[in-house]
Amino acid sequence: MKKVNLSIEFTEDHPAYQWAKQQSDSVNAMGHIGTHIDCYSKEPTHTDYKVETVVVDCSAGMPSASIFSSLSLNGKALVLYTANLEKNGYGNDQYGKTPTILKDDVLDAILKKNPKFIVIDSYGIGSHGDEHIAFDKRCEKYGCFVIENVNLTGFVADHLTSIELSIDSKLASTGKRCDITGLLTD
Repeated sequence: MKKVNLSIEFTEDHPAYQWAKQQSDSVNAMGHIGTHIDCYSKEPTHTDYKVETVVVDCSAGMPSASIFSSLSLNGKALVLYTANLEKNGYGNDQYGKTPTILKDDVLDAILKKNPKFIVIDSYGIGSHGDEHIAFDKRCEKYGCFVIENVNLTGFVADHLTSIELSIDSKLASTGKRCDITGLLTD
């Protein structure tokens, strides 16, 4: 097994960092940049996890609900590889405009399979704003949490078998920064 860091790393001069510092609630905004889990109504019960992954390649478009009928996701991390971060880089205009949004019926099909996490290499599974928050809250109701802005590549997506996750639950933000490591087959 090979381990790779999947957390986004950036410096204080990165545009996302600068944006967060300029917000009226900069403490909350800081939790929502980089690799993080949104926790609006509930938080994970632990700060550290190691879970198996199931990767769905979404680089040619977001999946339909039927894809999930045959997948076993119970207690696992569903990884949605969109290639958004790999193609566009993190936090720029194109990254935010690339459509990586799930439809309602697709999210329902996923949640019926009881994953512990949904991992995505993009800004989230719902469109910016109210839908984004509503989708995250819907996941939380099922004990599932969305990990956003994960540094995936095609190679990593093809070889990923599990993730190790450490969550900063002390952060006073609805966005909880996290460190994520991928375990890859040789």
